[in-house]
Amino acid sequence: MASEIFDKLSSMFSSSVSVKAEEEEEEEEEEDLVDPATAIKEACAENHCTAAKAKLDACNERVQSKSKTTETCFEEILDFYHCVDHCAASDIFKHVK
Repeated sequence: MASEIFDKLSSMFSSSVSVKAEEEEEEEEEEDLVDPATAIKEACAENHCTAAKAKLDACNERVQSKSKTTETCFEEILDFYHCVDHCAASDIFKHVK
């Protein structure tokens, strides 16, 4: 009786391991996909939004140089992301199917 239970449990365990191995292989294949939006946004940040990036960097340096400050760079971050999104939007939608 115990050997039958052991055999059933071991067969269930080995079948679940093979299913997990197949799922991992599928996940590895999916990792090869590259989002074109990332490259487009990086290009916009480097080429088009340099003024907003400079303001953000200056704010970060200013905030990090102070030990006690309530200043954040929230406005600068929003301006930078708005610039990047605005620049990249038309190119990104060319890749949408």
